[in-house]
Amino acid sequence: MMKIASAFTGTSRLIYGLIVRRSVPMLLIIGLLCSLLGLTACSDKADEVIFPEIPPQESREWLFDVYGNSANDVYVGGNLGTMFHFDGTAWTSQNMGSSAAITSIWSPPTETVMYAVGHSGRIWRNTGTSWSGMDSGTTQDLFGIGSFGGDLHAVGANGTVRRMTGSSWGGAGSVMVILDENAAPTDTLDTNKDLSSLVAVNHYFLGGAYYDPRFEGERFGIAGTKGNILAPNTEAEVTADWILRPISGEQRIEAEWVLAMSSDPATLSRNFLGTSEGWLFSLIRDDDGKNVWQKFFPELTDDPGAGIRDIWVDATGNVYVVTDEGRVIYQTADYNFIDETGSREILYDGPSSLVGIWGTGPDNLYFTGYIDEAVMHGVHDTGAGTFTVDRIDLVFPNKAAGGSTLVPGLDEIGRPLR
Repeated sequence: MMKIASAFTGTSRLIYGLIVRRSVPMLLIIGLLCSLLGLTACSDKADEVIFPEIPPQESREWLFDVYGNSANDVYVGGNLGTMFHFDGTAWTSQNMGSSAAITSIWSPPTETVMYAVGHSGRIWRNTGTSWSGMDSGTTQDLFGIGSFGGDLHAVGANGTVRRMTGSSWGGAGSVMVILDENAAPTDTLDTNKDLSSLVAVNHYFLGGAYYDPRFEGERFGIAGTKGNILAPNTEAEVTADWILRPISGEQRIEAEWVLAMSSDPATLSRNFLGTSEGWLFSLIRDDDGKNVWQKFFPELTDDPGAGIRDIWVDATGNVYVVTDEGRVIYQTADYNFIDETGSREILYDGPSSLVGIWGTGPDNLYFTGYIDEAVMHGVHDTGAGTFTVDRIDLVFPNKAAGGSTLVPGLDEIGRPLR
């Protein structure tokens, strides 16, 4: 395996609940100063937001997420309300009763019930026999679902947060505050007005982006927004439902979204966060007993406008991510760039953006993306260092016009283009 090493050395500091490395190279120092001072001419990259090409409109038979309970119980869903199930022998089409795009699938670790969310506020539940729709109480597009603080949450466009109590979905608070570097409240915000979108659910945080109040000009994609993590308010002196913490650090591009999270309430080190600039963070507990995100160096993507779309962690803590560049990247559990331990390796480099990954183990991985009518299956032999990929073709059922609609600045799923 290829090992990435460097002579970078440095210290760490805490900013807005995130730890970032402060490295020696002058380029990173200049980039940090530009970000802090609001300068746009410090480097060629400082004021540049790079966008990938908008997917062609005629390509619609895409699968956006994959999730399962076992090797014999796997679901993959995507555009036009399409869902397929694998029972260990064959893939069969599922009736979802809608043409709305399915964006995210999730199941509680100890249960067999499966959930899915999609456009127009759609939420589905499968208790083992068939899918049925649930009343979400919103028509906003939903992008993520999972357990947050022990309760099932669904999140989406315009700061939408829905929480399930019993078998019913309801709101989860709308008032939030933003903190400065000293953890003092600086502003009171509203999720429905000040959050651009929430796209990821983690046991400890929700992730997405909020509108940058300093931005001037036309908003497009993530331009005019800043990445954020949202957590319940535990500060007794602050009147709000949530605490919003921006992503901060050595950013070349001010606008940076949280695009993906892995989640494990039992083991902190198995929680990861991926951003639209291709940075990977791991969750740690600092000296004050607070959960903070620590940034990995170097970044995972070559293009600063290419992000991490999904993350899967195996039983031993090794990390697999999929990216806008069409890559599957593997990082060992002991990876530490500064200490020169562990390794990071590109397992697969395809022509199409990838947006979802899940597996039962390294030898049974599924990943999805902008690939017409197909899901990819990967077998990673960690001992031999090989990664074998097969394409599984799945025929989309004929459906009436509908599903997702391409909007300037948004991808086919409805999430922000970089």
